[in-house]
Amino acid sequence: MNLTRISLKNPASLAVMLALITLFGYMAIKDRPIQLLPNLAQPQISIFNNWRAAAPAEMESNIIEPQETILRRTPGLKEITSNINRGFTNTTLTFEQDTDLQQAFINVINNLNQAPPLPVDAGEPFVAVGGQGQPNVASIQVYTQKDNLDADYTSEKYEYVFDEVIEPRLARIPGVSRVNMNSRRPFEVRINFDPYQAAALGVPINSISQSIASATDVSAGFADVGRRQYTVRFLGQHNLEELGTMIVAWVQGRPIQLNEIATVEKVPVDGFGMNRRNGYPSYYITLQSGSDSNTVAILDEVNVALKELNEGPLDEAGLIIELSYDSSVYIRRAIELVKNNLGLGVMLSIAVLFFFLRDRRSTLIIATSIPVSLMVSFMALKVFDLSLNVISLAGLAFAVGLILDAAIIVQENIVRYRQNGMALQEAVVKGSEQVQGALFASTVTTIAIFLPILFLEGMEGQMFSDLAITLSVSVVASLVAAITIVPVASRLWLKDSKQHDPCEHWWENITTWVMNWTNNSFKRHAWVGGLMAMSLAIVLLLMPKADFLPPAKADAVQVFFNAPPGVTTEVYEKEIGKVIVDRLRPYMEHEQEPYIKGYNLSMFGTNSILYLYPLNPEDTELFVELLSGDLLKGIPDTIAFPSRASLLGVGNNGGRSITINLQGSDISGLMQAARESMPILQQTLPGAMVRPMSGLSLSEPELQIIPNEHRISEVGLTSRALASAIRSFTGGLFVGEYFDGNNRYNMILRSEAWQNPDQLAALPIATPLAGAQTIGSLAIIKRTVGPSNIQRVDGQKTISIMVLPTAHMTVEEALDTLRNIAGPQIRQVLPEGAAIQYKGSADRLESALGDMLNNFLLAILILFLMMAAIFKSMKDSLLVLSVMPLALAGGLLALKLLNLVSYQSLDMLTMIGFIILLGLVVNNAILLVSQTREGENQGLSRLDAVRQAVRVRARPVYMSTLTSIFGMLPLLVIPGVGSDIYRGLATVIIGGMVFSLLFTLLLMPSLLQLGQAGDWVYRLNQFFKSKLSFNEGQDITTAQKNGVKT
Repeated sequence: MNLTRISLKNPASLAVMLALITLFGYMAIKDRPIQLLPNLAQPQISIFNNWRAAAPAEMESNIIEPQETILRRTPGLKEITSNINRGFTNTTLTFEQDTDLQQAFINVINNLNQAPPLPVDAGEPFVAVGGQGQPNVASIQVYTQKDNLDADYTSEKYEYVFDEVIEPRLARIPGVSRVNMNSRRPFEVRINFDPYQAAALGVPINSISQSIASATDVSAGFADVGRRQYTVRFLGQHNLEELGTMIVAWVQGRPIQLNEIATVEKVPVDGFGMNRRNGYPSYYITLQSGSDSNTVAILDEVNVALKELNEGPLDEAGLIIELSYDSSVYIRRAIELVKNNLGLGVMLSIAVLFFFLRDRRSTLIIATSIPVSLMVSFMALKVFDLSLNVISLAGLAFAVGLILDAAIIVQENIVRYRQNGMALQEAVVKGSEQVQGALFASTVTTIAIFLPILFLEGMEGQMFSDLAITLSVSVVASLVAAITIVPVASRLWLKDSKQHDPCEHWWENITTWVMNWTNNSFKRHAWVGGLMAMSLAIVLLLMPKADFLPPAKADAVQVFFNAPPGVTTEVYEKEIGKVIVDRLRPYMEHEQEPYIKGYNLSMFGTNSILYLYPLNPEDTELFVELLSGDLLKGIPDTIAFPSRASLLGVGNNGGRSITINLQGSDISGLMQAARESMPILQQTLPGAMVRPMSGLSLSEPELQIIPNEHRISEVGLTSRALASAIRSFTGGLFVGEYFDGNNRYNMILRSEAWQNPDQLAALPIATPLAGAQTIGSLAIIKRTVGPSNIQRVDGQKTISIMVLPTAHMTVEEALDTLRNIAGPQIRQVLPEGAAIQYKGSADRLESALGDMLNNFLLAILILFLMMAAIFKSMKDSLLVLSVMPLALAGGLLALKLLNLVSYQSLDMLTMIGFIILLGLVVNNAILLVSQTREGENQGLSRLDAVRQAVRVRARPVYMSTLTSIFGMLPLLVIPGVGSDIYRGLATVIIGGMVFSLLFTLLLMPSLLQLGQAGDWVYRLNQFFKSKLSFNEGQDITTAQKNGVKT
């Protein structure tokens, strides 16, 4: 089927087809979700457990260890990590990349149902898809109005607003998968009892708890009475006003009511964190979205919802709600930048075309392939269900030059025949059909080079598949457009006059120059050997160490704090939070430069973090320096770790951090080893941020109460009863639930607070056989220390240290240094049986490098086989592949030159540039080899065929290469949000194409002329042929003498 002839016969049908492509392309792009990047999240499921007032050790032994034992059976599980804190835990299950998360979610639920029963006052586990580090689509702060900024937003009057107004409204936003009310303090019914009064009246603690727990409503079934059936209900629950009249014990025949020893109130649970927005108390909310959600559309809806809330119920309640982090701001700016680069690249490419053609009609004919190919690419985004993101748009921007290649070659061939005097119709048909073989070969090789990218697994596969699909579809669409639209448009729009090529003398001079520099055997071998040696030397000398992902810097600073262990929320707020707020106030109130636009300071459990947004984005690095210096120095027992935030929500610091895991059973030994490892790491990597992910000492204050079994038995108690009593003296004893008709609340029996362990020892408790006894007489109270939190990785206790290399050090360099220098020193301080692991970007980089190397070699093999099949010659296939070292050298040289101006590492996206480059640079070589073989088939000598190939193909080679380079140039030179994501990729491709363009017209003619008469290769070949012929002649003569037929 000849598409060119069909199109020429049916121009009206072609026009209708173009109209349909435009319509469908527009419809496809309108409903594509807009995101910053493709979905990079690993398949993860999180399990949250809470057990009020439980120590990490009890959380581990009673909840986490039994659950992990069951969960290890889950199919496809890759890693299981648990972070255990006081009262709550988070277990993250990481699965293999191809795992079906829906089925995995069901498997996890089923496994949890088989786990041992939880403690009576522990909450049911909450299971959610996604990991703890999953990025937020938005952060929201709620605070009181300006005339009352220090008001307590956790008071009961705001409970309804947060739980029944704000959360449901945000949850209804399309695309929001989870609303995290991080500052929520649920209310509880607290029964505050006087232990001295209870002991004096002889009321045991367990009698109080059992009486309250038994006062519940119970369904008693149904009863048939006459002709009716009655529902029977036992109403044992008291309302809060009547709860004090409940009889909790009988002492010497007298009933003891609850209100004689306790008071009842509904209060918020004890605070376990604090949050400050610009220095004032606030309520912290985060939103998470689904993997295929439209982030920009979600934020548009969020802004609508916040406006409704501010103008309605929140205004009445005296509250204000606002966005503190809006990811759509960065997405819009990054997408707009790529769109502008795409448009500028199109204009530059067209300008290059016009420079060579000097004919508006020919230029416009070639340019028509751009919108057609882009529209087909938009349809591909729809078909493959891809989002509109920086990577997919960058792929389209990269494709601009490639799209024009096929149209340039077809149009140039048509124009060349017209300039040689051929009639327009004949020139259109012959010019289009003559180059279809070479175009098909170059298109197939370009697509083939992307096949390995589609087989990449993990995060890099998710990121690069968008690039491979958009580029592949664009190139295929451009081929079809070149052999259908360009011929039809040329027949209709080209002038019938024989226009002269204004640059013809250039091509004649280039041809003469190339043939003069390759006119003897020595020159040819010198060029081949010299260029190959030079390329190899550049690759060996300039090959840098690898990085994982590009930095993708955000206009914000994040600061992690290591707070002192055991500090209460009140102390943290007064002695740490207030100091930070006071130091930031001059910058926030614009009394001192640089100015702050806003900041959030949060402390939840053991995690403390400051997010700061400069008023001027250019001051971001300056704030990193200020926060690393005196601004946060001298805060009591607190170490700050500031760094620039990343747009890539991949682990810590955008996927550049290395996590060192020290694993073993001796937690105190691991902590000691971690403390000794910190200075080793800081000395090994000067300037790197070295941060422990948890406390490095057993310094969490702990009281261990050891029961005196003999004494407890003597007074008629049990260890369980004493433990319940002590629980009521500390964090509170859970005694049941209270339902007010709308909401359910925990009921907590709790004594008045005591100030020191001696007061705890002096608290009395009523016993059955010995009257009132103090806690100190029944148990030994021992002061000690314990871990503030416990981390487990794959069932082993783990201490993690996060290392963030300096901005100009790659992850591979840092990893090599850690393994070879720091690693042996750390192993010497590890306790017996402990091990060291390198995680985070470390193991992901090693896996990615292995995949990239395999796919690079696979790409070369695919190219070789495809060209061998097209040319039907292994020799010609090798000739085409010989330009690859030039391209690799050019890419590395360009990367080195860029680093003289702005640092750019060899990250995963930049590495993909080398694979893409292989498919691009062979196109010029294919044209030259194909034209040479065609000339030889027409009877030309090798020398004349090479000369003709250089003369005929010089113009399309320069035109196609320069349009590609200028089409991609804006991606390299124009800075902005997100530009560092693809700058390395653009650098490698442009550098490789420039270097290849400079030397291909010397290398390929030299290679094509090897083996001519007079050449040593030719003489060597003739020598072997003559020897073979002589031996065959001897064999025939001998056989004839022996009477054997030949």
